[in-house]
Amino acid sequence: MNPMTEMFDFNKNMEAFAKFYPDMAVAPPVKAMTDMAEKYRTVTLEAMNRNMELTTAWMRDAARDAATLMVADASPDAYARKAGEMATTAIQDLPGRLMAYADVARKAQADLMETVLPATAQAAATASETAKAARPARKTA
Repeated sequence: MNPMTEMFDFNKNMEAFAKFYPDMAVAPPVKAMTDMAEKYRTVTLEAMNRNMELTTAWMRDAARDAATLMVADASPDAYARKAGEMATTAIQDLPGRLMAYADVARKAQADLMETVLPATAQAAATASETAKAARPARKTA
């Protein structure tokens, strides 16, 4: 294979590996890994969608506020007052908006820990059982 002209054929290589190890997809370590990856994907998508909702709401509010500045006014002082009110409101809203993002991150971390901790305990138990089974029987005199 010439890496400059040919693409790596992942499917072809996976088919060759599947012939070598046909039960790979249902092997306990692979099954555990795919289950965990599925949970990670679900948590990630939920967090990403919630972050997009927060960002969209923030941008919608910013556009609405910007529209108030675009209204014609005879006095330059009125523009300055409007801009000052918008800036004050934005600064006051900032901690709440950032906390909403932090809550999304905290929930995602908690959800992932609910997946990792049981899996870690199960992996430790499986490793312990495997080690005990592989240990040769001791001769007693």
